[in-house]
Amino acid sequence: MTRTNPYGVAIGDINGDNYLDIAVAHLSDSSVGISLGVGNGTFFSQSSFAVGLTPITVSVQDFDGDQRLDLLVVNNDANTVSILLGYGNGTFASQKVFNTFIYPMVAVVADFNHDNSLDFAVTNYGSNSVSVHLGYGNGTFRTRTSYATMMNPWGLAVGDLNGDQHMDLVTANCANSTMSVLLGNGNGTFRAAVNYRIGSCAYALAIGDMNGDTYLDVVAVATFSYYFSIFLGDGRGSFFEWWSFLTDDNPTSLVLYDFNNDDRLDVVIGHYTGTIRLFLNTC
Repeated sequence: MTRTNPYGVAIGDINGDNYLDIAVAHLSDSSVGISLGVGNGTFFSQSSFAVGLTPITVSVQDFDGDQRLDLLVVNNDANTVSILLGYGNGTFASQKVFNTFIYPMVAVVADFNHDNSLDFAVTNYGSNSVSVHLGYGNGTFRTRTSYATMMNPWGLAVGDLNGDQHMDLVTANCANSTMSVLLGNGNGTFRAAVNYRIGSCAYALAIGDMNGDTYLDVVAVATFSYYFSIFLGDGRGSFFEWWSFLTDDNPTSLVLYDFNNDDRLDVVIGHYTGTIRLFLNTC
């Protein structure tokens, strides 16, 4: 059992017993819940930890380099991100709070400035921006830096789109059905956004090589419709072709993974209606 309105979910070995555990953001009661895995597909009763108002997404990473997993929670109505440092036994220290801009939605974690400390970026739906928060390596972060996107960014993904060993960002912008590509400079800063039409608001984006050409592509769900699209990358940070595939109504989440061990990334789509569909890659 979870608390009220479970929303964002992340998985990791939170207590170091080599079994996967579940972290879930509870949208309506300002908490994140932890369900520790028994190792046989079942879980112990959930423990909850306080975060900010309307937590919408959660990530599991080691932000302070102690080999214990920590939590990053995006608090939509509080305009903050909470960092909860893990003790390695399934419990966490009280949250540390970092300001975002208006209505943060989705966060991604990566090392944006090559200092071997994890940073994070978050889409700000109400500010038409993505903000970057550079980490000190001890679970704290510098003051945010904001980069303009188009209107109402929601989905967010990270990857090296142009092969320069620097992390780049892609946002999905709901007001005009576009995606913004921000190429990283490798020092924690980003170039101005280049925008592409994608046809729908996308709550979720993912990055991977979908056609086997070694260049990263972008996958976007059409949240207010019934398809998802693949935008083929040219290895220089641009996109030259796109394909669309029908799915169920209102796709809201996606995962890329090789489910049939053929060395091709497959696509799993989750829908607001409660269905899940698997698409095996034939490229």
